[in-house]
Amino acid sequence: MICTVPSHHSDAVHRELERLKRRIILASRAGGDRWRQISFIYRAADSFSRRVFTDSFCHREMTLDGCSTGQCCRCRPDVFEYEKSVLDLLPKRSDNSGFCPFFNLSKRTCGVYGVRPFACRVYYNLATSGYYCQNPNDATLQVFEGVKRHLEGVLGPYAGGYLP
Repeated sequence: MICTVPSHHSDAVHRELERLKRRIILASRAGGDRWRQISFIYRAADSFSRRVFTDSFCHREMTLDGCSTGQCCRCRPDVFEYEKSVLDLLPKRSDNSGFCPFFNLSKRTCGVYGVRPFACRVYYNLATSGYYCQNPNDATLQVFEGVKRHLEGVLGPYAGGYLP
């Protein structure tokens, strides 16, 4: 099944996806300090998130206690070498719940939100169904694939899904 961004906001979301892609390419080509580039990339991802959040299914699922489904955290988050090295230093859950080892099961929130990987920063369910909470939207996956090589220039090689 192919997911598309609902038509009532697809143009805006696609513009934001393209904007994010341009900013990442800019950061990787800007030269200079690696830490500054990393900061720029994460700020661009967070800016993207703020702009698309209200148009996402996620917006409707948020409560004071976090996301009501938590399904997008039922995974091993995609990470790059730098992100893996940071996450390796943090305490994590080791169980067979199927959730990210940093997902707080009782609060249903991210336990490493401030240092979450790039992929976690840009993933939102941009469809109208909860089905896509665990199955990323095609548009988001295409952007991730389109910028992966630029991200590798700053964050190191792509390491796949995080394994503790």
